[in-house]
Amino acid sequence: MQKTPTYQFQVQVKPRYLADQSAPGQGLYFFAYSITIRNTGKVAAQLISRTWNVNDANGHTEKVKGLGV
Repeated sequence: MQKTPTYQFQVQVKPRYLADQSAPGQGLYFFAYSITIRNTGKVAAQLISRTWNVNDANGHTEKVKGLGV
């Protein structure tokens, strides 16, 4: 019996606050995110879709989905 390959990825997210685009007095805070995805498995793999859950300090969660990475 052949074993199905196990796909493994490591995801690293680095947020960066964009002070020049933010307006704290109006409750507006903007961030940019650098995301690094590394294949740590033993087989070649391709991510074909992604879902990010973006959480703010007020407990609000926004789900971002799409094809490709």
